Amino acid sequence: MPEIDMTRITDNLMSVYNYAFIDAMPYGFYKPNDAMYVGVKLVDKMYHCPKCKGEFTVKYRNDNDGITYFSKSRIAAQKKVYEDLGLDFPANWELMEQPFTYHIIGVCSECAKKDIMESQEDGQHIYNLCHELHMQDELMAAKAKKYMTNSLQKWLDGITESSYLMQFDLSTRESLRDLICAVIIQDTKAVEDALQEYRDTIQPIIYEAKQLLEKQTPAWKANVAHSCSLPNSMSDEEYHEYTVAFPDESSEGQDFYMEKSIEKERVSMFLNQHRLTSLEEVLMDAGFHEEWIDMVVDKGTSLTK
Repeated sequence: MPEIDMTRITDNLMSVYNYAFIDAMPYGFYKPNDAMYVGVKLVDKMYHCPKCKGEFTVKYRNDNDGITYFSKSRIAAQKKVYEDLGLDFPANWELMEQPFTYHIIGVCSECAKKDIMESQEDGQHIYNLCHELHMQDELMAAKAKKYMTNSLQKWLDGITESSYLMQFDLSTRESLRDLICAVIIQDTKAVEDALQEYRDTIQPIIYEAKQLLEKQTPAWKANVAHSCSLPNSMSDEEYHEYTVAFPDESSEGQDFYMEKSIEKERVSMFLNQHRLTSLEEVLMDAGFHEEWIDMVVDKGTSLTK
């Protein structure tokens, strides 16, 4: 059995999920040329849900002097979206001169709850199961950090005299790290309970998804959730710093569903990816957080006042 990089399990799961369901273009390191790309003064994106007629806008950051490069195929796709919405597409010379809005048609999260998320059609149901599995993976990672932080906080709350902390070596970051890890490892009950709950939850999800996947065609289309706060690549071939647009930090991370082609092989890769199975893996995957050092230092400072 190959050695597992325990510090990267959750990150690997995220990467494989994105590869299977979100974006899969390779990364490029060159500046786009005029033959393949068009510079656009991109300022925001607007989401349109035909089901409820709802619309909302997400602003982009002003990177690369406000110019984002679109592949010509993406420009052609946007022209079609503008046409479907009854909007006039800007002239070529206006794209770099006038503020441009990127329009997206799909299904908002509220409308998705009524049909997409409850769909029993095999292709859509497979995606829904994988999305739930992805959410459980992320939740387990979040719980691990939370409960490890709580263990440290509980230990600190029990200290009432500065003399107690003075018995430990707190002179270096390494010594503080060793102390914190020793404290956390002594109180892992909440993490262990969360791990057991995680295992019990994901097992039937994975089983059902694999059963459905066996009968599925090599590729199919399904509505896939995209977070509105994630960056967007405006190239269909590859992405790099010139083609990626980053939403403003104040944007909300709500999901919006869009139809996407899904490949059976990639879904299988996601389902078979190694997941957290032991306490050791959970603790290693959660890693060490600098805020824990601040918690100890702040406690010591408060006791010496």
